[in-house]
Amino acid sequence: MKTDAPRTLALLILALLPMPLLAQHTCANALIRYTQQYPAAQPQDLYKLAFQDLYGPGHIITDSLSCAGYIQREANTMRDTTLFPLWEYTLCDSAFVRVNLLLVKRGTITVSQLTSLVLQSAADMPTPDPRFHMGHSQQFKEAYDPHYRIVRRDLFEQHLLPLLQN
Repeated sequence: MKTDAPRTLALLILALLPMPLLAQHTCANALIRYTQQYPAAQPQDLYKLAFQDLYGPGHIITDSLSCAGYIQREANTMRDTTLFPLWEYTLCDSAFVRVNLLLVKRGTITVSQLTSLVLQSAADMPTPDPRFHMGHSQQFKEAYDPHYRIVRRDLFEQHLLPLLQN
């Protein structure tokens, strides 16, 4: 199934109208870049990106042991090849970063490091109603094989980015 990208973008841009003008422009440009980078993205993938930008990882965290266990299991079972970037900023204000679990699988970062940063990122974040949480579309999963966790941008840039630049 092919995305009706212009229609989806128009709807998302209309949803941004209550924002200040600069924020509208930034978010609209981010959505356009995202649909260009991920042509298989469906409307729910764009929604998920915006949702993550607002709520970070707070909607999936229950405790440190389950967080670490999920990261380890997913990293162990994922393929070592993916079309998903090793890291990327989220949508409008890029307050968060999607950190690819391939970095754990390859030993670039540890489960413990990522778990700690995810938990710190979730602290003090509002918890959205679970009814509004949505996963990636099947088309997105098949095209890009995304496996990542959300980390606050400042924590990523302080603790992980230096490891990735070496």
